[in-house]
Amino acid sequence: MNSNCFIFAILLLSVIIFIKILSLSKEKKHQEEFKEIQKKLQKYSKRIDNLMLILSNIHEFNIRTAGISSKEELAQYIMDSACKLFDADMGHIILLNPETNKFEIAAQKNFHSEPTSEKLLNLGKEISEKVIQTGKPIFVEDVKTDPRFSKKNNIENLTKSIISAPMETRNKILGTLTIYPKQKNEYLEEKNILLLTILADQSAVAFENINLYSALQKFYMEFVESLAKTIDVKDSYTFEHAERSKKHAREICKELGLPESLTELIEYAALVHDIGKIGIDNNILEKPGKLTPEERKLIEKHPEIGSKIVEPIALLSSVAPIVLYHQEWYNGQGYPEGLKKEEIPLGARIVAVLDAYDAMTSDRPYRKAMKKSEAIEELKRGKGTQFDPQVVDAFLKIIEKENA
Repeated sequence: MNSNCFIFAILLLSVIIFIKILSLSKEKKHQEEFKEIQKKLQKYSKRIDNLMLILSNIHEFNIRTAGISSKEELAQYIMDSACKLFDADMGHIILLNPETNKFEIAAQKNFHSEPTSEKLLNLGKEISEKVIQTGKPIFVEDVKTDPRFSKKNNIENLTKSIISAPMETRNKILGTLTIYPKQKNEYLEEKNILLLTILADQSAVAFENINLYSALQKFYMEFVESLAKTIDVKDSYTFEHAERSKKHAREICKELGLPESLTELIEYAALVHDIGKIGIDNNILEKPGKLTPEERKLIEKHPEIGSKIVEPIALLSSVAPIVLYHQEWYNGQGYPEGLKKEEIPLGARIVAVLDAYDAMTSDRPYRKAMKKSEAIEELKRGKGTQFDPQVVDAFLKIIEKENA
């Protein structure tokens, strides 16, 4: 009896130990499975974070490109952004040149004059041509093993992969965006091609907007020039005065280092600053003798009349203050409000100088044109009283260059 109990106890203990071992084994297996699931979750989480970062950067990209008006500046910004987003060392953008109707490199990053770099760039151009022909992106996972490109000697030392996507808008391909990641990237899969395509399409929209903006600017400039010619026809003694004023306005702005946006504004103002003369009787404008006080008052209304003409026009509303104050004097003795120094808009101070010089060097009903040397001396005498000294100095440098 005791022996049977002992055997039963041994068997029972063995069963318990076996169950415990089995339980531990299952627990260990579950732990390993759990760890594997954790690894996968971390991997997926990392991918989601990477995707969210790229989408966030694309959103920021859209906001920033909206404020760029230069095609060259936009191309380089897109290039830098694409390389940063996709961790690429090199890249290039190819755009259609509307003047030559050919696709040309508009921006590139980290390409040098070394033979291997040139070979890689030539390869990139070949791929871009295929993208343009097919309208579909191309992903070369490994240039070293890909049968299409493995014969290109030594380029694998510069890059591992190539992705090129078409920049397309309204079923029209404007160019390609190509990046060259140096190291193999686990995210270089279909979704990366999709993301680069999204970025390329957004870039195409940005370039198209610049093209539309340029066309609109051209139309507006032609419109303003038409207004200016209306003034020239009205006052035969100021023929082509507006065109000369526009030319000198841009040169003064360049000499002063002003931004393009302000330069364009002052150009417009230079063209239309005398538009208020439309409201002045020709008998007064072309009177050969001295004006009466009443006639002088009428003439002095032309800045105000001009300002009221251009203010309702959306393009020219910002020009209105320049038109209104271009007859103010630097010392406060001008009209219509007696502003002085920096109270006068910079554009108005610039127009005042070029307007006075052009008036002095043109024939008038009451006198013959001055010699240029005489007009220059008058400008010098007017520094600090009638004119802004800095603007006069800038303008005189321009006149020196013209005379030379």
